[in-house]
Amino acid sequence: MTRRGWAAVVAAAGVLALVAALAAFQPWKLWVDQSVQEADLPAASGPAAPDRREGGPEKVFEGSAWRSYSHGETTGKVKVYRRPDGSHAVRLEDLSTSNGPDVKVVLSPKPFDGVGDLGADHLSLGALKGNRGSSNYEIPAGTDLSRYRSAVIWCERFDAVFAASAIS
Repeated sequence: MTRRGWAAVVAAAGVLALVAALAAFQPWKLWVDQSVQEADLPAASGPAAPDRREGGPEKVFEGSAWRSYSHGETTGKVKVYRRPDGSHAVRLEDLSTSNGPDVKVVLSPKPFDGVGDLGADHLSLGALKGNRGSSNYEIPAGTDLSRYRSAVIWCERFDAVFAASAIS
């Protein structure tokens, strides 16, 4: 193969490596915010639990103390609601945190000031809908909330905790 042929092969391999790295790391998310403004938590449909009156959700926790671990400061409120049917949800309100690839909202059994890792029994509530604004996350039915002590913003791809806040 000629020198020009080898140069073309090396250049093509370099381009493929660059495309793969960009797809994996998504570095533009460090500068691009994703905003979301979901309405306040709606009541779930279905029959009310025997110990609850009819009506909207009941706030069982509210906190605004975030501990930032990586990627800058995180602010906003964390609220936990119990609906009349007994289901629960987490609302992140006025959130401001870093963006990144594959960021999740997770419940951890560890306290918010000691979440260096999530613990084996963490519970993912799904992808972070936006790193700015307010959003709601359903907690699976039958979840024992007493097992969880913190809500965590976590990058699954790099196993990095961005921030954590108490939920009890």
